[in-house]
Amino acid sequence: MRRILGYVAVTLLVAAAGLWGLLYVREGRNAPAPVWSGGALRIGYSSEPPYSYRTSDGKVTGEAPEIAKAVFDAMGVTAVRWVLLDFGRAIPALLDGQVDMLANGLFITPERSAQVLFSLPFCQVRPGLLVRHGNPFSLFSYEDVAARAEVTAAVLDGSVEQAALVRLGKPAQRLFVVPDPAAGLSAVGSGRADCLALSAPTVAWLAGETAGEVEQAAPFREPPDATIRESAFAFRPQDRPLAEAVNAALRRYIGSPQHRRAVSPFGFGPEALPGWSH
Repeated sequence: MRRILGYVAVTLLVAAAGLWGLLYVREGRNAPAPVWSGGALRIGYSSEPPYSYRTSDGKVTGEAPEIAKAVFDAMGVTAVRWVLLDFGRAIPALLDGQVDMLANGLFITPERSAQVLFSLPFCQVRPGLLVRHGNPFSLFSYEDVAARAEVTAAVLDGSVEQAALVRLGKPAQRLFVVPDPAAGLSAVGSGRADCLALSAPTVAWLAGETAGEVEQAAPFREPPDATIRESAFAFRPQDRPLAEAVNAALRRYIGSPQHRRAVSPFGFGPEALPGWSH
């Protein structure tokens, strides 16, 4: 906490020197990159239940936001503003200074780690596949999806599932790129796509939200080189003090009874705990 308070004090001194605007806006090649000011924390989230979404009454919730709220409480951060972002635009929005942190269940990958600073992972999940009722194309793996030339797969723009299918040789014209899972569900339900490739928790959530028109592909066969996918918060690299403060709170919270109660309504049980917390 001392570290984060010191960081806030430094940024306020910079503001007092008349450089406040440069913390948020890049005005030319030599302008400094955006840095959190220590004021209201702008949190980017995407519409991807059960990781993050907004309810019909306007509440931002899901596994990632609920964990973030507990972390902010522990840090004493009370001024928070939630900003809805298309999944594919989330990292650019963070780097451009539109938000200060991402809490949308973003998976840690080498490509993303080259751009952003990830927190400790707060969950681990497996891949999944949503298909129409009865699984008419007998799709039980991403290899099946890639091998069937007539199959069109819905994928989130910028998702690890999109990248996985491309690596397996799925032609771009057979990928139906959508901004969020709801659009992918609609595509499968209407026949514009034959399946939706997403993580298992999202696939289970979507299947449970319909009246039997779609289902999880089961048994699902993971790719031979599949690794456990870990979700984490994301920050700009220059906001390391903020990330370290969040990590300190995560170490105390993840795996606690309070954490387990908070995430269980979203389908995350003991199997989703990250390895470091055991």
